[in-house]
Parts: sequence; C-alpha cells; structure tokens
Amino acid sequence: MRVHFGVVRSFIDDWAATRGHLRQITSADVDAVLEPLRGHRRYTAITALRSLFRFAKRHGLTFADPTRHLCGGRGAGRTMLPMTAEQIRAAGQAAVTPAQRLAIALAAVHAAGPKAIRELTLDDIDLPGRRITLAGHRQPLGDLTRNALLAWLGYRRATWPDTANRHVLVSRISALGTRPVSPDYLDKHQLHGISLEQIRRDRILHEALATGADPLHLALVFSIDHSNAMAYANAARNLLSSPAEQALSPAPGRRVDSGHRSPGVSRPAT
Repeated sequence: MRVHFGVVRSFIDDWAATRGHLRQITSADVDAVLEPLRGHRRYTAITALRSLFRFAKRHGLTFADPTRHLCGGRGAGRTMLPMTAEQIRAAGQAAVTPAQRLAIALAAVHAAGPKAIRELTLDDIDLPGRRITLAGHRQPLGDLTRNALLAWLGYRRATWPDTANRHVLVSRISALGTRPVSPDYLDKHQLHGISLEQIRRDRILHEALATGADPLHLALVFSIDHSNAMAYANAARNLLSSPAEQALSPAPGRRVDSGHRSPGVSRPAT
C-alpha cells in the first residue's frame, strides 16, 4: 500500500488541479501521466493505477475503469533502465540515518537484496580482514560500506548494548529476541519511493554496462544464477546498442568503491 500510494499520489495531485473526482479521470489522463515513464517505473505505476481504479469501481466510486486498456503483466517490468541522476541524488539526500546509509551501501555497492541485508549477522563481518559475507557470498569490504557499517555498529552498540541478537540490523522489537528485522523494517527505509531492490538492480545493470555485458562476470561478482545474469547482460546490450540510450552508459574511469577489482560505476548517492 505504501509503495502504490507513493506512486499514484503525484498523479492524483496533478489531476486535482482540473478534476473534482476520480470518476472524471479518463484513459487519456492515465496515458498522459504514464507517457514519460519507462521500464520498472512504468510497470509499477501501471500496477498501482490498476489497483486504485479497481478498488474505486468495486466500491462504487467510479463508473468505468480508465486503466482497462493498459497492457502489462510481468513482461512490462522486464525493460531495465539505469536510475536517473535525479533519483540517485534524491536517494542520497534521503539516506540520513545510520541504518539507511548501511542498507543503501549494501544494495548500491554489493547488490545485496533485502533478504540478504536482513539476514546479515555479526559473524559475517570481518573488519580486520576487510571482508563481508552476504547470502553466503564472501566479498571484499570497501571503504564506503566499511564506514557505513562502523557508523551503524556504533549506533547499535549505544542503543541496544545488551541485546543477544547477532543480526547486524536490529530494531526496538528484534533487539528483544534473536530473529532478523521484519521485511516491513526495510520497507520503511524506502528513499523517496526508491526501494533497496531497485537500487540493487541498478547496481548490477551498471556493472553490466561497465564490463561489456558479460553474464559470467555478473554471475561471479554478484553470485546470481545464470538466468538473471543473462537478463542483465541482455538489458545492457540493448542499452549499449541503442544510440538514444548510450548516454546512460557509465563514463570511462568511473568506479564504485566495492572492493571488487572489476571496473564499476561510481554512484553519487552513496
């Protein structure tokens, strides 16, 4: 609900300037707000708008569903595009707490998914050896992630000095037990509507753009299965082969502080 409302709120604000009720919204109005969106942003917006108008029609708030003409399904979400500079800046400015900065560093540098972030334990961290193990995948620990980790561990130690929970991320609820934080805990750390999963996908896609869309490289660096590696590689090839999209590919020499020796992409948000 939080994600869907965050998506449709800006549309509703725009419509409210000239409309007085949802029943006045037409298919043309829906198409107008969707027109500038691409890839997963468009797919998420379609899903949210469908949900809104199906609910409205079911409860008698509208007579017709202006989203009925939209074609979509999972296929609409397979087009991958890098995050925009505006999204990156917004996410970076919104990441103000130690937990947010650590979560975004793990997603943006190591392409860690929400589940891997939640299940990360203190035993997975080797600060002297500068290594971190995420979802069973042992990786170098770069300065950016290390600094974010130290800041969070300092806050964690000061806030819950007596907790027996061995998970790196703890909350006021999970600190009383030994289980990881709930999925809802990370959902609350969405940054201006940008999820950690979106940041993770962006990291992998930029690595693919920076390394010639090599699926084997992606599988080794991020420990992802071959089908996912091929999907990211194909998306990168499509971007690199499109003149209109080549400006989105990373500039030579830009690197991310990931600890990997492969060329990476500097993400200004983190």
